[in-house]
Amino acid sequence: MDSQWKRFWETGLFPSLEFSLSLSIGYVLSLFFYVAGSELALIDRTDTAYPVLQILLIISFAIGFIYRKYKQTLPFSLALALLVVAILQIFWFLRANSAEFLIDYIFSFELVLLSGVLSAFAVGIYGGSLRDFRFLSFALGVTVFTFYSLFEPNQNYSMKVLLAVLYILLSLYLLSTFVQRSPYSSKFYKIRSKIGKHPLFAPFYRSALSLLISYCILHLYFQPGPKIPLILSVSFSVIFGRVLSLLGGLKKETKAVFLIGRVALLFAFFFFIYQTYWSSFFIALCIITGSIVGFFKPNKTPYKEYLLIGFETSIYLGLSFLLYFWNLPMGIRTVSALLFVPVLVYPYLMQKHIVRLPRILMLAAATLIVLLFFSPPTIRTSSPFSKKEIFDPIPFAITNITFNKKDYIYYKSVLPFESNPFLPKHSEIKDKTVVLGLSSNQSQIISYIERLSQEQHPFLILTTRNKSNQFHHINALSLLSRKSYWNFDIYYPSYLESKIGFANSLPVDWKLKYFAEKLDNATTQEVVAVIDSVLKYSSGDLRKDALEIKHLYYESFAEYARFYHTIGQNKLALDAIAIARKFEPPKPDILRIAFNSLKFTTPEAEYIPILEDLSSDVEFQEFAWNSLIPMFESLGDWNNALRTMSSLERFYRVNNHIDQANELELARVRLFINQENWKEVEPIISSRIRENPDSVIWERLKNEVIEKKDSLRRLSVRPDVREARIQ
Repeated sequence: MDSQWKRFWETGLFPSLEFSLSLSIGYVLSLFFYVAGSELALIDRTDTAYPVLQILLIISFAIGFIYRKYKQTLPFSLALALLVVAILQIFWFLRANSAEFLIDYIFSFELVLLSGVLSAFAVGIYGGSLRDFRFLSFALGVTVFTFYSLFEPNQNYSMKVLLAVLYILLSLYLLSTFVQRSPYSSKFYKIRSKIGKHPLFAPFYRSALSLLISYCILHLYFQPGPKIPLILSVSFSVIFGRVLSLLGGLKKETKAVFLIGRVALLFAFFFFIYQTYWSSFFIALCIITGSIVGFFKPNKTPYKEYLLIGFETSIYLGLSFLLYFWNLPMGIRTVSALLFVPVLVYPYLMQKHIVRLPRILMLAAATLIVLLFFSPPTIRTSSPFSKKEIFDPIPFAITNITFNKKDYIYYKSVLPFESNPFLPKHSEIKDKTVVLGLSSNQSQIISYIERLSQEQHPFLILTTRNKSNQFHHINALSLLSRKSYWNFDIYYPSYLESKIGFANSLPVDWKLKYFAEKLDNATTQEVVAVIDSVLKYSSGDLRKDALEIKHLYYESFAEYARFYHTIGQNKLALDAIAIARKFEPPKPDILRIAFNSLKFTTPEAEYIPILEDLSSDVEFQEFAWNSLIPMFESLGDWNNALRTMSSLERFYRVNNHIDQANELELARVRLFINQENWKEVEPIISSRIRENPDSVIWERLKNEVIEKKDSLRRLSVRPDVREARIQ
């Protein structure tokens, strides 16, 4: 009876528990990294704490993995300690921490660091214990999740629930170590493959694994965005290669398998060398290297072999980053890339079991691949600026809040101040009010403001009504107080109630309500019309308040112009000036910004009013008139073109620029001739011929006028020809 129960335990209950546990951990870990990846992308990578966290996680995982892999038994005391830590972490995940990993990173970095180190060590302990039976089920869990993610891309999982599930599974694994230290299932499911024991095949596993790890790191570094295709291709190909290694027929074909492995590795090397942007052929590279790793995985791998794999991976990465950041001629780059070859073929050159000719052929083929197909990665350029993303100006000066860089810190705000591209860290917001926007990443922002509210830290959320903002967490915003202004709203916590209101210079009586009814949700043109109407038909305090509102609108949009000019967005600066000038004539500093921006912007008809403003300032007159003339001519506005030419010509003559004045006069005369304006053109030509009787140009213009007048006279005699000419 005891023997039957033992057999049932060994072949039935425990193997299914192992399979279920490995499958679940593979699925949950993939889900964890999938969800965490979107949040980690929001972390400021220039923060020195982030790489420290990454390095410690990698080291902790490596220590746990190596310890468990080469230490077959897990001490009772260590298993108990890890189990207690896992239970404490489950409690923290479900009770103490935030729903978003990013928020815990910002506000509780020390706890995240400690928890991350212990978590990575525990996962490493589990990973080091995986054997073929459990490894295949683990990889199957990864593959199942990635397939599921392709069809359900919008999962809304809470990070703390994912972590809690992961640690519940790890706790089951640690509990199983108390029941039996050496899994009986290994007696039944341990793979004993000839391929996994053959010394000729060991270099394939080592080279392919180092190449695969190197490429995955490079892909993660250089290619932002979803990593589901990368995970899917690696997990699926590793399973596929491992299953192929179990086929009995392949075990007998040693020579053919060796040839196929060598060709496959050279193909993988070709795809690695040809990575111009670290994205082309990446699925093919992952499938080939993953299949080689799964197919040629030895039954036992000495720890020294993994140290060599880590060393080779470091060389691959070092050379790749060197060629990426080092701006060298193509020839020198190709010679430098030849250093990849000895790293790839070194395991074969050191194999005494392989005859000399295959080793030489491997070296020659890898060298030719580099010489013929090497394509160095190109430095990524920043994405082009999108006007739609940030150009949404609001009249923020009507508030009583004095926004500045000293007392406020901004994150994706609609205000014209430099915004932090990442949520501000805890150390950055000290003694400052946080101003947030809700353009994206709303779940993280909601968790962020919840933590700020717990600490009674001042913060504001500005939302504009000019766009259709769809908030996924509008219920959370409803818990905040709201102050509605004209075209925008400010959300704030209750402890800032006394500090939020309209500008002190605005009225507090019925007149404010009068203006609010007229200006709320109005377009810029409607606001200008309302204020001009009040100024035209009203007097007294109402007129005075209208002037103040007009000034506040001007100051708001002028600040946008200053901000856009500071960050080099000349087109947006001009757009802001075009709005500001509708309320007040531009002041000298705004005229200077307009001048600097127009020098680097393609002229457009909508900028004619700005150029006319510039023409009123002596410093910018020459530039403004020179810009206005071709614009008026292209629009067919001959009167304004001639008027501007006359003004510019007088400017040149006053400043003794005679040659330029004469050239402009010739252009003006040519325009008169095209208009057939003989009344204006003939006196000018006659006067210039008297002054310069030997001038060929003026004589030619005189003859041209005579010929055109004669032609018109002949047309007037023959109406039929005239009608044909008109048609």
